[in-house]
Amino acid sequence: MAGGSIWSVSALSSSLFLKEKQAVEKKEEISKDRALITVTGDILIEDGFQNAFGNESWGAYMKDLAPWFSKDDLTLANLEVPIAGEEFGLAGADYCFNAPSQTAKNLVDNSIEYVTLANNHAMDRGAEGLKKTIQNLDAQKIGHTGAFLSEEARNSISYVDVNGIRVGIVSWTFATNQPVDTSWRVNIFGSAYDPQVSVLMEDVARAQEESDCVIVCMHWGTEFTYELNAAQTILSKQLADAGVDVIVGNHPHTIQPASWIEGQNGHKTLCFYSLGNLVSSAYLVDRADEVFQNMYEVGSIAQFTLKKKEDGVVEVLDPCLIPIVNHFEGEYTNFHIYPLKAYTEELAVSHSQRQYSELFSKAWLDEQVRFVFEGSKIPILD
Repeated sequence: MAGGSIWSVSALSSSLFLKEKQAVEKKEEISKDRALITVTGDILIEDGFQNAFGNESWGAYMKDLAPWFSKDDLTLANLEVPIAGEEFGLAGADYCFNAPSQTAKNLVDNSIEYVTLANNHAMDRGAEGLKKTIQNLDAQKIGHTGAFLSEEARNSISYVDVNGIRVGIVSWTFATNQPVDTSWRVNIFGSAYDPQVSVLMEDVARAQEESDCVIVCMHWGTEFTYELNAAQTILSKQLADAGVDVIVGNHPHTIQPASWIEGQNGHKTLCFYSLGNLVSSAYLVDRADEVFQNMYEVGSIAQFTLKKKEDGVVEVLDPCLIPIVNHFEGEYTNFHIYPLKAYTEELAVSHSQRQYSELFSKAWLDEQVRFVFEGSKIPILD
């Protein structure tokens, strides 16, 4: 079996959720060859959020996600910003970001054990900023892939071993906002017709050879729309035909449809085209209309179970979608993530977004989520 970056889940444990996780494990014996996976949207540390928390703990910000994050075996998110720290200049605006180094500790404290780095902000602080980001992630034993410090690392597949299941993780983006210094620094596919797509497919094939199942994380799509673009529709089918087990999409900063895609030989791929934002803070996004300024604050987490059968084949079972609201008030205070099912009209009235849009109501948010997800044939926790 060829080598790669191998991340042990036992080494990626959370501290904030440790007691809750231990309590869950006492009640439920961990089943070998079965793993519960959580995937999330973009982690985007913008000025409002950064000013609220600084280089400190996020405290109870994600506490209401504990019922999902504390019982899973792996949580995977897209880290949309460098976390190179103060020496590289903190920034959370103007499309060129950098967050505090403490962010890595906050990810661990909130039971986020793995992040993808292939996105349009990967090079916002250049190669040195990426190096510092990866050093900060490594210091907290957070797994990562998609952007690299060496060509050797780029040519290796990243894996997570979870309860006897070896999960290969592949991460690619359509572009970076800032130029890359070398061709291997970030996995960039360009478009559905770019020659680099063949390299993406080679990564998938190698991951399949060396692991039990494959999750492909794609930074793609058009921002601020529910509509899928050509790259999403064409590449998702190619990935399904290649036998990928799960596709996790991000970048549009709003939720987009989810579906089972039937590939060649009847193989079915679970695809989340976009899970929106997990962490964000912008009540007026100048590039979006009123609908998508509101939906910038609405994302989703998703869970599914991987089950390894006696013949070694891994099944993807029991997926579900858990819509969330990123709540903040006034001039970016009282940050908290709520499951949409627990969100109330009283909270919606107090959200910063409400002062700019009367549409931002509990009923309207429920309606939008149903509109996007109802055709997915994947249960929505509402």
